[in-house]
Amino acid sequence: MSVKKLKIEYGNSVFALPGEKLLSLLPTADGFELKVLLILASDSALRDDYNAACECVCEQLDCTKSRFGKAVDFWVKAGVIATAETEAVKATQEAKPEKKKALASATLPTYTEGQTAEVIEKNIGLAAVIDACQQISGKVFTPADAQTIVGIYDYLGLNDTGYIETLYAYCASMDKTTPRYVEKVAISMADEGINTTEALDKYIKKKEKIDEDLSKLRTLIGAASRALTSKEKKFFTCWLEEWSMPYDVIERAYEITVDKCGGVKLPYMNKILENWHSEGLHTLEDVDKSLETYKNEKNIAAQSGSGIQTNEFFEAALERSRRYLEGKKSSDKEG
Repeated sequence: MSVKKLKIEYGNSVFALPGEKLLSLLPTADGFELKVLLILASDSALRDDYNAACECVCEQLDCTKSRFGKAVDFWVKAGVIATAETEAVKATQEAKPEKKKALASATLPTYTEGQTAEVIEKNIGLAAVIDACQQISGKVFTPADAQTIVGIYDYLGLNDTGYIETLYAYCASMDKTTPRYVEKVAISMADEGINTTEALDKYIKKKEKIDEDLSKLRTLIGAASRALTSKEKKFFTCWLEEWSMPYDVIERAYEITVDKCGGVKLPYMNKILENWHSEGLHTLEDVDKSLETYKNEKNIAAQSGSGIQTNEFFEAALERSRRYLEGKKSSDKEG
């Protein structure tokens, strides 16, 4: 009895896959995930460009960008595929503290009209979100506008109730509602971990307060009608954003600087604010209490110092008088 043999016809090209690991995952991987892995394994050029790979797979398998991303995530978590981000984390996680990981792409993937319609159809309420954003902007959306919102909702996963409308209203408040700008802001929010409406509201309020304080600060130093220098920008960003100093505290540092230096000296102001920041003084009340304490201590020291000087002067005056009287007596005797 002859034994049937199976022969793989390799043709003109072959590609390799991790056998042991892949075979162990076959029970949990579905057909689509396996197809994605085969396409990626067959062309090294696709593995060098995520967006190109996404476009290629979505065209060949007629799927959405989101579905492709989930398939890639499956193989990444399984350890079959490594991204630039996972390699970097492995190389640095023991040597350095964990850092915030940036998004893989600076742009959202491109959705075709068919894919856009498919995502909207599958996600109840997304059509209403797009309509609300149209009303906020006061214009009828182009396909690019709709695709941006679909990407924010589907690819970035920023779909908390009211999130996209809040994001769009924030952009509209700055008269910047182009698809590219909205996309850029959304990616930045996702990268910062601001992924709920509550967190976004908090961020917007903080940003608006910083902008308000920056405007008052520009007026304070006489720079309301001119561009800031790079040094001024560096100082202001540090005070308002890094140290979270309120405007009235910065204003107090300004007053002290002008009194001491006779004009605006930003390095001197910075030193004052740096000291307050290191001491945990971030309210005007705390600053004024600290200044009053310092003033009282200085007055006590000054009074103590002036008392010693007065005694010394008094004793010296007595000695001079004593010598004068002794000299006068001697003169009188001789006379």
